[in-house]
Amino acid sequence: MKTLVVGNSLDVLPAIEHIHNAGGQAALFATEGFLPYDRSLLPGLAGGDVRQEDLFRTSSDVLARCCPAVITDESLGRISVKRRHLTTVKKTQIDYDRLILVDTGELILPAIRGRERKGVFDCWRLSSIKALQQHLPFADGVMVAATRIQGLNMACVLNRLKKEVTVISSAIGLLPEILDDESGLLLKQILEGKGIRVISENAVEEILGEAQVKAVKLKSGKVLGCDAVIFDEARADIRMLSEPALTGDDEICIEDCFKLPTPPLAPAHFGCHVLDGFYAGWTKLPDGGREYLKFDGPQNIYKKIYALGHHLAGVVTFNAPQDNDRLLGILQRQDNITGKEEEIL
Repeated sequence: MKTLVVGNSLDVLPAIEHIHNAGGQAALFATEGFLPYDRSLLPGLAGGDVRQEDLFRTSSDVLARCCPAVITDESLGRISVKRRHLTTVKKTQIDYDRLILVDTGELILPAIRGRERKGVFDCWRLSSIKALQQHLPFADGVMVAATRIQGLNMACVLNRLKKEVTVISSAIGLLPEILDDESGLLLKQILEGKGIRVISENAVEEILGEAQVKAVKLKSGKVLGCDAVIFDEARADIRMLSEPALTGDDEICIEDCFKLPTPPLAPAHFGCHVLDGFYAGWTKLPDGGREYLKFDGPQNIYKKIYALGHHLAGVVTFNAPQDNDRLLGILQRQDNITGKEEEIL
């Protein structure tokens, strides 16, 4: 059986390894013209902390061992599910017996008027980051509509690059899908202390300008001047599928970075050196749980833990790198912390 895996993120690798270990062979159609790469590193690439070759390090090893057939020199045109073939923009036809579609290389941004203007970017694709890097020398003010860690990290990187950064959040605080209101509001406060403007309980309604971005109009009616707009909210474009659903053994498994996170969360660092943020496990109070916090205002050091029963259930810290490994160890070992909650903070 010839299996064709389509996608460009690291999410293609588990499928390829599974097929290889089962004695099969897969071909990979890389939708963006590169080897699969780690999308979480893209903000670091924009800021100069990450080299482009670092993005491909994981995929290079796996593909060399498990998938010698990798197509990176064609662009995806159309997938015919019933006829079981993929057609490229150059009209090359690639037949398959089984299809695993991870991503298409194309994204649909939020339905906002003006999103087609020059100076509008997503922060999930290498091609978009490359275009952003070319645009940044001509941009002073940048608007980031941040709903996820990826957007927050982009805002921090641009702040380090001395851009005037404004973050737009529809929630009271930041990262409402991950953090509770208290942590989200403190995160907002810390970013503002670093010179990043945060406008909460609002959203971009329209992007203004002629061919080029000149300003955004918010739902509140306020107009803010800017030279670039970045969205971290996007969904995979699957309109190139000839039928609306796959059949049989075929799969659509759109990569996790476009899905809302569900607790408990894997350990994650964020902030790109502007804010040293960290979380792991439950980051909102679980049913029947308890929460404890410690805050050093002058240093902006914030530590919050969630306990459930006798054990640590989750942790959120800002600017406390010296404590992250210790707290993560307690969480992973499931140590009995009853009566020691304040002490471990």
